[in-house]
Amino acid sequence: MARNYDEIKIIRLAEGLIGKTFGEINNYAVKTDEYGKGTFGHIIESDAYDYDINAISEPDFADAGIELKVTPYKMNKNNTLSAKERLVLNIINYMTEYKNEFYNSHFWYKNKKIQIIWYLYEAGRKKEDLTITHQLLYSFPEEDLKIIKDDWETIINKIKTGKAHEISEADTMYLGACTKGANSSSVRKQPFSEIMAMQRAFCLKTSYMTQLVRKHIGNYKDIEHILNKNDNSFIQFINNVIDKYKGMTQREFMKLFNIETTPKQLNKMIICRMFGVNGDLDKTDEFLKANIKPRTVRVESNGRIKESMPFPYFKFIDILNETWKNSSIRETLGTTKYIFFVFKKKKNEYVFQGIKLWNMPVKVIESNVKTMWEKTKDVISSGNIVKKINSDGSRLTNFPGMRENDVCHVRPHAINSEDTYDLPVKDKLTGLTKYTKQCFWLNNKYLEDILKEYL
Repeated sequence: MARNYDEIKIIRLAEGLIGKTFGEINNYAVKTDEYGKGTFGHIIESDAYDYDINAISEPDFADAGIELKVTPYKMNKNNTLSAKERLVLNIINYMTEYKNEFYNSHFWYKNKKIQIIWYLYEAGRKKEDLTITHQLLYSFPEEDLKIIKDDWETIINKIKTGKAHEISEADTMYLGACTKGANSSSVRKQPFSEIMAMQRAFCLKTSYMTQLVRKHIGNYKDIEHILNKNDNSFIQFINNVIDKYKGMTQREFMKLFNIETTPKQLNKMIICRMFGVNGDLDKTDEFLKANIKPRTVRVESNGRIKESMPFPYFKFIDILNETWKNSSIRETLGTTKYIFFVFKKKKNEYVFQGIKLWNMPVKVIESNVKTMWEKTKDVISSGNIVKKINSDGSRLTNFPGMRENDVCHVRPHAINSEDTYDLPVKDKLTGLTKYTKQCFWLNNKYLEDILKEYL
């Protein structure tokens, strides 16, 4: 009925929702307990725009070429704003989408212009009392569109090479391919392989949506950019910068960038200066939107990497309350791309060798990482953390170590033994109710395998 609204009408109706709760708008769900996944969008579709809920393949407002999306954001403890989740777009049809070019793809037809309606998510607040606060008719900026087009092509190329079952959200920068279905049995055929692939949908990553929230809703400070409209692609830009500096020693970098002392994080400072960034590289607009984490890696003269790579601390109680599917480590590795800046020791000086953009393959996440996480959870839940107390008072734990797992392990990453988190179950051997902060680590030997071309 309302699908022939023009752009002005669509925006005016969106503006009229601001300040209202879903309960005030709602005629769709009569009972509070009917508020489930997707209900918010259904309420806006049926009660604000007066059209029937559907799963059609064209944009919600076909005549105007506009898709309607309702999405939450949240206030963080530090008073910054973040998107609560990725913005899920259309299901990827593996059997047909690969036949298209980007500008005649179903993705572009469906999502080139999106009417976004934001509501503020507040934990503990009844769903019908959540309030719509902002709206935006969104078209991709030129500089973002270049990256999104590259992302779309990356996803399509995996389909064309028979690897739809290996697609990961971390393969791409802004446009992801997230799993879409009730469980792991939600699979589809793919055209160039007999292997069934998880059903996936195109999505704008949580990190991309967070930057959109901060820019258009508030809490947004000027953020440094490393790209401009004339740059062809993100990867090409990165490589062009890196090629200028390959083979330079730390001493040469210090002279070039006027670094007078040798700071603790010299290599981190060097990579920021390479890109002309005053702050941190991972705080630039492009790195934030793409959820790319820069890491410097030192390779010794014998080709070995001494140091494993840590992730942030985890809380023991949080691990116990997670399932594997919603675990923090699975989400992190499944959505994050890393850029390794490699410095190799030659004649007592570290020399910049180059970079590698990398994300962990899905099959490694769902095997090695899952096994490590499951054992970690079991150790915490059983209260069997401490395995042995050594004569010097140090403790040997039952957490998975490097010898048990070729990819990752658990060990402390704390200031000292007093830097602890609460245990949900008292440790059986020691009676401790708190324990030294732990985190997940990527094994140094696994890093050597990832960066073997630089060893």
